[in-house]
Amino acid sequence: MSLSSSKIQSSRLSDAKRENFRRLLAPRHIALVGGSYVELTLRNIKRHGFQGEVYVVNGKREEIGGYKCYRSLSDLPVSPDATYLGVNADVTVAALAELNQIGAGGVICYASGFSELGEAGAERNRQLIAAAGDMAVVGPNCYGLVNYVTHASMWPSGYQALSTKRGAAVVGQSGNVCIHLTSNQRSVPFSYLISAGNQAILGFEDYIEYLIDDPNVTCIGLFMEGIRDVPAFSEACLRARAEGMPVIVCRSGRSELGAAMAASHTSSLAGQNEYYDALFDRLGVIVTDTVPQFLEMLKMASVTPSLEGRRIAVFSSSGGDNGLAADYCSFAGLELPQPTRQQIDAIKPLLPDYGHVSNPLDFTAGYWGNEALLTPMFTTMLKGGYDSGLMVMDHPSPKVAEDAGEPILAMIRALAAAGKATGKPVFMGSVNPESIPEDVRVWMLELGVVPLQGLHDAAKVIGLWAAHSELVRRDKDAGGPPADLALYPVVAGSDESRTVNEVESKRRLAARGLQVPAGRVLTRDEIDALPEKLEQPVVLKVLHDDLPHKTEVGGVALNLRTRADLQAAADRMLDSVSAHAPGVVLENYLMEPMQAPPLAELIVGVKRDPLFGMVLVVGAGGIFVELLKDAKPLLLPVSRGQVEAALRSLKTFPLLDGFRGKPRADLEPVIDAIMAIASYAGDARETLAELDVNPLMVYEKGAVAVDALIVES
Repeated sequence: MSLSSSKIQSSRLSDAKRENFRRLLAPRHIALVGGSYVELTLRNIKRHGFQGEVYVVNGKREEIGGYKCYRSLSDLPVSPDATYLGVNADVTVAALAELNQIGAGGVICYASGFSELGEAGAERNRQLIAAAGDMAVVGPNCYGLVNYVTHASMWPSGYQALSTKRGAAVVGQSGNVCIHLTSNQRSVPFSYLISAGNQAILGFEDYIEYLIDDPNVTCIGLFMEGIRDVPAFSEACLRARAEGMPVIVCRSGRSELGAAMAASHTSSLAGQNEYYDALFDRLGVIVTDTVPQFLEMLKMASVTPSLEGRRIAVFSSSGGDNGLAADYCSFAGLELPQPTRQQIDAIKPLLPDYGHVSNPLDFTAGYWGNEALLTPMFTTMLKGGYDSGLMVMDHPSPKVAEDAGEPILAMIRALAAAGKATGKPVFMGSVNPESIPEDVRVWMLELGVVPLQGLHDAAKVIGLWAAHSELVRRDKDAGGPPADLALYPVVAGSDESRTVNEVESKRRLAARGLQVPAGRVLTRDEIDALPEKLEQPVVLKVLHDDLPHKTEVGGVALNLRTRADLQAAADRMLDSVSAHAPGVVLENYLMEPMQAPPLAELIVGVKRDPLFGMVLVVGAGGIFVELLKDAKPLLLPVSRGQVEAALRSLKTFPLLDGFRGKPRADLEPVIDAIMAIASYAGDARETLAELDVNPLMVYEKGAVAVDALIVES
């Protein structure tokens, strides 16, 4: 079952707020409130040619930047579509209330002093939210908006003009990083850059929800420190995916110190990196590691059609460049198939005698700049089983002789001609990120060649775009994204919790289909009444709601074969529990048959996370839990396909797959067991705080949960 965009629930962006967002981005008039920051912002409004009305509000000055100053917002002749508040926090709150009363549209709140201060700014933050009404409010604690579409920018710093109005829309939690993005020397086409700040009113989910429908937007880029509402963010990203709008993320706060900085900067909860990775992977969000990579990915998504596959042909005139390209492309998940015999026979006569036809193709320094020979060479390669082409080349510095770049231009023309003749996307990747001048980049884009700066990032973004293209094709074939990708709502748990003993935990999970040992609850007297010799070895465990971690109190005894073994073990446990947990009265024990040695042990757990909701973790059990930390988190609800992919991603998966001649485990019963756990967790999410099955013993034809613990709150 698939999910069409019409079936995906919209975000909390009301009709009124959506209209005010439209007014913010396409205003007839802008009001600016404040002093020095207003003066700086006015320079950009003039420099970039905003054609609407501009009003300035300052009660102490007659004019700013050549504009008459109005004493108050109530004196304005219009209800402004867009307003920039360059004033302190308390004045910001009062101004918002007044703007709301006069029917203003969207507002940029520059001031800090709100939720990023913690409790000290919490009350002021509540006042700001109350004052905002249905206005589209950006910030607070933000830098502003750069608008390349209508030039209605409210941005105090200078930024470079672009010749295009259609491009990537970027929403960033860091104003300074947004400034860096406007200064990039990579020819990234932008439509909007929005410094979102604390996101007191508009959050990432709202920006995505609105920008999906803007015809000027080619893709949505998010520079984020954290997400305030994961389920709402997920809904927005799924709608973007259904509409074919790429969402690209670069995230800070991935280290412990970075997370602390994010919390103090915009009050963001950085969360666990693995959970973010699981979320982005689930939603089809494209993840980049660095700002340069983020920029290259925004450019790629804006100017490059979908790739038909991962097969790439690489061209250069250097064995060293080809070696680097082969490494980086391989690391990025790209494939470099060798040319066919037919291609070899056609290309070989075009090369010098010492030339060799391969992929990557070294066309040798002797053919440097030879457009006439390189055009058919590149075309023949691309006509074969390749989905795209990459030429590795650096343009000489302008300080070199003026005509030094002409051979490069000839080779770019050859690449462009080959791309056009074959209908295959083509790229030029420079080894040095700074080695493609602006005029050359612009010219290349006009020819249909995508300039990618820095060979490592070039290969990475091509690989990411190929993977995203595969996702788009799968969704299209299925009629939309899978229907089970929406997350459960986040439930706030109680501060108090209670553990459920092993027998009851196993009973609940067995009702969902989880296989558990045939156990028996015994008192000490019932142990005395057992036969002298047992039919098979057993394990004895203490059983009490207040003893969740039995091994820590000496509450587990293995491989017991006689009544005397059980009696001695029970007595030792009684003494150990009295020493470790003197308040616990031990009355019952759990006896279960010993399980045969498994092919592997897994740990399967569920945890309620305050940001991500119910998180299922599948990992290597036994000694590998601490040794390898080999685990994969999945957000609930989960599909069988996701569970299987998680199992196959484990470092210890070979133990399930016939390692060193041992039997191969049938994965279906293992997946059944994990799905049973996930099913219980989903239905019990209102009260479930934690669930732990450790170990889940995996056999050739089955899986058995030897221990289980449920914690409720």
